[in-house]
Amino acid sequence: MKIKQKHLLYGSQELELRDEFIRVKINSRLKGKKELDIELAMLNPEPVISNSHLHFHSRVKCGPLLSLYINKPNEKEFNAFVEAVKAKAQSEYAAFAGLK
Repeated sequence: MKIKQKHLLYGSQELELRDEFIRVKINSRLKGKKELDIELAMLNPEPVISNSHLHFHSRVKCGPLLSLYINKPNEKEFNAFVEAVKAKAQSEYAAFAGLK
């Protein structure tokens, strides 16, 4: 599952949900291009809304690991992606912790 988000000020980001991680490609006007992989087992499956962003925080560190622009590109795709990330994060953590 993949989502592409564009923001007038911040640039664009592409997020791809894979088996055990999320691949994030960021193209920022100020910071240039970045690509990173975020392990799903590390994400707290309950996101936090702050201003125009939805943040998935780490289970072990403070602060967000993954930030999404709310309702970009549209509400339906955004909500489907968020629900998929929440379910996958919960599932991966359960597998990691031996709860499955």
